[in-house]
Amino acid sequence: MNEVPMLMLLIGIGVLVQVVFKRILGLDELFERILKKLVDFIYYLLIPLAFIKTYTERGVMVNDLWLMASFIIFLVISMASLRLIVRHGSKDYYNALLITSIFPNAVFLGFPVSLALFGSIHVASIYGLATLVLNVVAPDIIALGKASLIRLIEMPALLGFIIGLIGHYLFPPGLAGTIINALWWAPYALSYTATMILGARLPLRVDVLRGNIKFIALTSIYRFMIAPLVTYIVLFIPGVDWSIVTQAIVVSMMPPAVLNTLIASKYGWMPELVASTTFILTLIVVLCLLFTNLLF
Repeated sequence: MNEVPMLMLLIGIGVLVQVVFKRILGLDELFERILKKLVDFIYYLLIPLAFIKTYTERGVMVNDLWLMASFIIFLVISMASLRLIVRHGSKDYYNALLITSIFPNAVFLGFPVSLALFGSIHVASIYGLATLVLNVVAPDIIALGKASLIRLIEMPALLGFIIGLIGHYLFPPGLAGTIINALWWAPYALSYTATMILGARLPLRVDVLRGNIKFIALTSIYRFMIAPLVTYIVLFIPGVDWSIVTQAIVVSMMPPAVLNTLIASKYGWMPELVASTTFILTLIVVLCLLFTNLLF
């Protein structure tokens, strides 16, 4: 648990930098340009390098398939049940609620939390891969009726995953070991940098939540109750090791991904409501982590 205060500090630094640039200096455009460069650095370099290191080291196990299955089953259950719950609401409202309820912050918060609590990102990486891929594919299918194969192939996380598997199964042990040792820093750099960027990207407006309590309540139920419950059931039935189940449950309970806000903005799915809900639920998770750290 020694890493948890570090995570809190990094998130706080990110929020503070955002406040200074936007609220005090009024340098919104400069802040967004810098932030975009840093996000691109994480997305296109640190994530694939961390995946290369992780999967060159461990390859793919049967448990990984169950982890992916747990998220896909949760996605299907959520799509069907939310359609019934908000059947009288607008299509934009349903889509906004759908992406916010389903897709967790498995990378920008899941990675550092897993590293802090369990000293490993193995489970978070496979869960994060599934959520990253489906977070791109599912909204495209919902909005356009089809998925972009090119966008999927060009995903840095997926490329890192594939290269890592090639390294694990095809490279000579000496070469694979060299790669693993050379990239020892990648998971840590990803976790710490992503945590600070998370704080810098959090939307600080919550006024849009007035009159939308049902939205945040439903999102909370799916993120903090249904997601871990489905994960537990799917992994418990085949007898997956309890240490893996525990990590998967923690990652499945992460708040909504910041990427959801970008997707909502792209398709006009009530982005301000998505952003505000993301901020509130992320704050709840961060405070729970801090409280747990103080207790234990």
